[in-house]
Amino acid sequence: MKHLKSVGSTNDVLKSLPPSSAREGFCLVADEQTKGRGRFDRKFFSEKGGLYFSFLLKPKSREVFDLLTVIAAISVCDAVREYDETASIKWVNDVLIDDKKCCGILAESTENLNGFAVVGIGVNILGEELDDSIKDLATCVRAEGKNARWELLLKILANFKAYYQDFDKAKIVNAYKKACSTLGKRVEVLSNDGTSYVATAEDLDEDCRLVVKRDDGEKKVLSSGEVKVILA
Repeated sequence: MKHLKSVGSTNDVLKSLPPSSAREGFCLVADEQTKGRGRFDRKFFSEKGGLYFSFLLKPKSREVFDLLTVIAAISVCDAVREYDETASIKWVNDVLIDDKKCCGILAESTENLNGFAVVGIGVNILGEELDDSIKDLATCVRAEGKNARWELLLKILANFKAYYQDFDKAKIVNAYKKACSTLGKRVEVLSNDGTSYVATAEDLDEDCRLVVKRDDGEKKVLSSGEVKVILA
């Protein structure tokens, strides 16, 4: 594990490592990120006071790689529930407290490190100054004390290790489904052609893809990236 005061993006630092320095399980923690990002290259505010880290993995199969985001979301949600039992997951990679986002997750492959993946996690923690543009949408984990960040980090990593090393797809999907607050909700789906439609999130399939039912009765199975806005 390595700790830095400030970086552009912890994911980007790990993705740029020379192959000779890459090893599974290596974790980089930063006090702040100046270029933090989430899915679709959206800005992820990473001010001092939050928990921002990325770690390297070498998944043994494509099946494992495809569920890294799911495993990370469960691992964070399980840890955050020790501070707030309302914690849940909004499909596909946001952890919520009382329906407000407290964590973002970004899992990426890397051309520079053949066979490796990078999982980046950012958690807002009590005391962190949230940007004005996200105050109505975001919240913080009420982890208090001098070592709060490090204690939360260790909880998340321990949870992830358990799911990852003893990989059981059915168990992972079941845990995710139980924590997913999107199910049963009305969602707005943005299609690849730019059109959108409203549907009901009915279920998750065996790969944690979201099954939605349009108002005309048609059912669709959505992979990551297709649901951009989820309505409460």
